[in-house]
Amino acid sequence: MQFDGDVLTIGLDMSMEEIREFEQFVRPRLEYIEMIETEEGTVLRSSSLLSLLVSLKRSRPELKIPFLEQGVTASSVYGTLHWMCHD
Repeated sequence: MQFDGDVLTIGLDMSMEEIREFEQFVRPRLEYIEMIETEEGTVLRSSSLLSLLVSLKRSRPELKIPFLEQGVTASSVYGTLHWMCHD
């Protein structure tokens, strides 16, 4: 996780403990974050991270999360994953 100005960059391959730590870090700072980007080359390991990102987006609709907005990712284990997020 890297915080640079108003952009937070995270890896998609977080463990459950890392996801908990990320949530504890990001919730109190959410109003200061403009965008959450993902590190290139990391693969989604847990649907919990996806759920958390959706929750953050619903809490602050103007937050930009390009990974979430794409609605698709590829996994070497699960193949292509699609999702839909509604406001």
